[in-house]
Amino acid sequence: MTAEWPAKDSRDYIVAFELSSTNDCPADFDLPSSMAGFATGLFLPRGDRDPCVLLLKGDTLSIVSHPSTGEPLRQCAIEQISSVESGHMLLKGWLRFTGSGFDYTIRYNTRGIGPVLRFMRCFRGGWLRGAGPHGTSEADAGAGLDIKFGNALAGEMDSGETVLMQVFQPPREVRSRSWWLRRHHWIAGDLLALTSRRLLWITDRERGFYWRYGSIASYAPFDAVLGIGLTSGRGRDILRVELNDGSAWQIPIAFEHRRVAEEFAGALEISRGVRP
Repeated sequence: MTAEWPAKDSRDYIVAFELSSTNDCPADFDLPSSMAGFATGLFLPRGDRDPCVLLLKGDTLSIVSHPSTGEPLRQCAIEQISSVESGHMLLKGWLRFTGSGFDYTIRYNTRGIGPVLRFMRCFRGGWLRGAGPHGTSEADAGAGLDIKFGNALAGEMDSGETVLMQVFQPPREVRSRSWWLRRHHWIAGDLLALTSRRLLWITDRERGFYWRYGSIASYAPFDAVLGIGLTSGRGRDILRVELNDGSAWQIPIAFEHRRVAEEFAGALEISRGVRP
């Protein structure tokens, strides 16, 4: 049974919901006829910007902005997508799709985030179809993680996906004393995991700052990773992951985690080298 939508401005909607046909789409969205017969879709409610609709049809991801924005239809073949970033900080959520020649960010309100998670699992089912790493055995997923990162990892894992190796830096509080004042601040945590399907980075750092309520998951197919290595500069170590679209993840590494980060990078490079 399809939904019968009243003549209402979808910019007033506050929850995300799934679309199974063009009839499920809010009436003020005028979907192109070429979009008929899509496999699955998602309506994202207004966040910092107007709402939009995401559609998967064949091997193409389409992003349809609200008509009031005047923005054109954005489309890309999913095989051209190098990485995805999925973040949520309280009611602020966003999805970012990057590849060679494009960088699409969709911001939305996180009320009713379940449909977003289901849509992204469907998206990954078509996107992460390449061969995984070789020569690496399964690890104990979630071992040594705190509750927040353990839940974040569990929420990201797809059916049948396994963790092969991981490196984890928990969030930590730093205390200092200057004259008579005591100061303290938090440093964000990071989890980098190689799974049977992708390279996955989860952090609670946004724009350099720690966020207690929320996390960001970035991930890329194994084939999109060009290299990984530890570099030093300005008194700190950075684990840099180079992607094939020219971008890079830069993960700060604390001194006490340097050795395990080096081992992770070395093992990943070896698994890349032994692929057939």
